[in-house]
Amino acid sequence: MYIKRLLFKNLILIAICTCFVMQANAQTHFLGEIGVLGGVSYYNGDANSTKIFKNNDLAFGGLIRAHITDRFMVKVNVIRGEVYGNTSNFPDVYPYHQQVSFAQRFWDIGLHFEHNMIKYGMSYWDREMKRHTPYFLIGPGLTNYRQWSGNQITFNLTFGVGYKVKICERLNFGIEWSMRKLFVDDFDVTTSKNTILNNPYKMDRSWLKNNDYYTCAFAFLSVDLLKRNGACRTVKF
Repeated sequence: MYIKRLLFKNLILIAICTCFVMQANAQTHFLGEIGVLGGVSYYNGDANSTKIFKNNDLAFGGLIRAHITDRFMVKVNVIRGEVYGNTSNFPDVYPYHQQVSFAQRFWDIGLHFEHNMIKYGMSYWDREMKRHTPYFLIGPGLTNYRQWSGNQITFNLTFGVGYKVKICERLNFGIEWSMRKLFVDDFDVTTSKNTILNNPYKMDRSWLKNNDYYTCAFAFLSVDLLKRNGACRTVKF
């Protein structure tokens, strides 16, 4: 009888320890996240060839990020922004010494592929996984903007860098700087009075040159969703 009770107690103790070890060593994964973003946007083109953060204005929006692996993610973001430009702020000489300005509001929808430089997340057992990481991104997008002749939609190519920190198990904070290359030169043509900004020097057109850019620099806050437990690790004694 004593042996049976001792065996029963030992079995209970082993079961409790096993549950504790499985709980402590189970890696928690999330399938995705959703969040908000806010910052500034600015323009580079014929009315601002080199200056960064010149004539910037508010940009805001939201994002949805899918976690493919601990390093690779796919993000969809929607951004509402505005940019300005004025040729009188720069020493460039335009044909007939014309000076023009513009203000442009736009919508940006992007599909970006992100790669974390470090395995990102929270783990009790994986020493390679960190709560912070730099990352880079690239991907296509669509830009909707207002031209003097009406609304226009064009493709863009987005590339940039960012840095993010996991505040707690589900909450992420980060900053991101990303440039959008447009495949048109009329992003800054908003009225019939500033049409000179569309290829002002009449250079040969190509997709590599003589096109406009705009950049978004923002901070974001996101929440992880759809919790999924990963495989448990075995413990060796």
